[in-house]
Amino acid sequence: MYSDDFDFKASSSASTGLKKRKKWHQRWWGRLIIIFLTIFLIILTAVVFYLVKTINLIQRGEITPQQLFGQNQSGLARQNLSVQNTSDDPHLGPTDAKVVMVEFSDFQCPFCKEALPVIKEVLKDYGDKILFIYRDFPLTDTHPQALLAALAAQCAHEQGKFWPMHDLIFDNQNNLTEASLKTFAVQIGLSSIQFGSCLQSQKYLAEVEQDLKDGYDAGVRATPTVFINGILIRGAQPLATYEKIIIAELSR
Repeated sequence: MYSDDFDFKASSSASTGLKKRKKWHQRWWGRLIIIFLTIFLIILTAVVFYLVKTINLIQRGEITPQQLFGQNQSGLARQNLSVQNTSDDPHLGPTDAKVVMVEFSDFQCPFCKEALPVIKEVLKDYGDKILFIYRDFPLTDTHPQALLAALAAQCAHEQGKFWPMHDLIFDNQNNLTEASLKTFAVQIGLSSIQFGSCLQSQKYLAEVEQDLKDGYDAGVRATPTVFINGILIRGAQPLATYEKIIIAELSR
C-alpha cells in the first residue's frame, strides 16, 4: 500500500508539473524572439516595397540610377549633337552666346518640376552669357497629359507667351486637362479663340515629335536631360553641377 500510494502521488505531481510548464512563446526569450521576428518582417516588407517602387520608377523613366545613388553623372565627354535649334523652339538669352544650354523636359514629370528652380537660378546668374533652349520630351506612357501640355505651351509660344504658360503648367502639374489649359491661356492674356483652335488641331504636333526624335537620337531616355555645349546632365541636379560646367565652358 505504501508503495502504491507513493507512486500515485509522484505521478500526480509530475502530471501537474507538465501542465504548468510554459510553452516556448510564453517564456521571456520566446517573446523576445517573436518581437525580433516581427520587426524583421516589417523592415523586410518596407525594403521590398521600396525596391519594387524604385525599379518601376527607373523602368518608366521617372528617375535615373544616378539620381537614386546621388551621383553626379554630368558626363564630361562632349557629345556631337544637333540639339541646338532656335528656329522654332522657345529660348532665352543671346543667340550668339558662347554657352548653349538645351533642356529636354516633360511638363508632367515631377523631376522636371524639381529641377525648375535650379535652372531658373542658372538663368538668373548666367542669363546674359548663355543661350537656353527648351525642347519637349513628353513621356506619354507614364504621363498621359504631357503631350497635351506640350502642345498647349507651343500654342502659347505662337502668341509670344510660352514662358508664362510654361510656369503655369508646372505650377498646376496635377491639373492639366484641356479645360484647365484653356483657363491658363485666358489667365496669361492669350486669344482664347486662337489658342483653342491651335490646341484642337494639334498644330504643333510635328514640332513636338521632332523634339522627341532629336532627343532620342541624342541619347535622352528620361527627363529632365540637359546639354551644356554638348555635355550631358541627367536628372534633377544641384546648382553646383551646372555652374561647374558653365564656368569651365566660359573660360575655354
